[in-house]
Amino acid sequence: MRTVLIINPVSGSDEPNSEQVPAIEGWLAKGSIVPEVLYTSLEKSGAELAREAIAKGAEVILVGGGDGTVGEVARELIQKPVTLGILPIGTFNNIARSVAIPTDLEQACAIVTAGHVREIDVGVANDEHFFFEAAGAGLDATLFPIGEEIKGGRWSRVFQAAKLTLQYKVQPVALTFDCSIEEALPPGKRRRFRRRRWLSERTIHRSALLIVVANGPYYGGGFAVSPGARLADGRLTVSIYRNFSKLELARHFWSIAYGKRRYSPKIETYLVKEVSLTSPVDLPVHVDGQPFGNLPITLRAVPAALRVLAPPRAAAKPDPDPPVSLPAPSEAPSRT
Repeated sequence: MRTVLIINPVSGSDEPNSEQVPAIEGWLAKGSIVPEVLYTSLEKSGAELAREAIAKGAEVILVGGGDGTVGEVARELIQKPVTLGILPIGTFNNIARSVAIPTDLEQACAIVTAGHVREIDVGVANDEHFFFEAAGAGLDATLFPIGEEIKGGRWSRVFQAAKLTLQYKVQPVALTFDCSIEEALPPGKRRRFRRRRWLSERTIHRSALLIVVANGPYYGGGFAVSPGARLADGRLTVSIYRNFSKLELARHFWSIAYGKRRYSPKIETYLVKEVSLTSPVDLPVHVDGQPFGNLPITLRAVPAALRVLAPPRAAAKPDPDPPVSLPAPSEAPSRT
């Protein structure tokens, strides 16, 4: 098969990633894989290189980079007969981690040479922008642009981020599912209530600090925001952060940073194929950490949309499902 290796020469390291290419080529050669090596640049993005490679008949495209580079290339491969291989050399590598690809490059190359292909889901926002990690509305979308500046070395922005966080108030959001509320509850959480009428409805109204709609378990700075999210179940995981104080929210995100798994019972969780979010106020939205305007937005799962070289599912240890906080039996979902 014709294989192309796209390398981001500066992703995740102060040293040029090009220096790792000879070792990568040696590990891939053990599986008789000899890729054509291409480098991203200011003139040519990973997406452009991927489009050109596909036009020339590439059947496998390997990506050496972080989530930004992997996402750029992967969007070009969605619903195409081309397989993606990930060599994680970025800062957080959320996409690689979600499909159980280790950060050790030799081990990642061994997964490529093993040749096992999985078909995974992706998310799509407003039927126009694909995402692999998560979309969010509220506080996290407000802070993401500042977070990118901080990552780029503008440390003074930390104080603005702290100020915004302290001043931010819960905001009203309506969520409309493609199924009933009862069907959207995670397995094992469909309890019996004295008042079951509202469980057949499809819209809930919440006041929340933020709402995360995840395709995979990890997003942002390596946060295990939706550990129960599965990349091959055809659904998105909706997490609603409702009754958190600012200190509790900070503690929670600290506890789940870098893949750690400690969860708050205050998070309300639903599993859906599609969800639409609306609000009477202007709430910012991000998609995989990139600003995406304001609500309203519709997010949908696209099942088995991307072919990825990854360990068999049985070889990957799934994370436990997070606890789910549901309204009290007498609480109607129309106002919170």
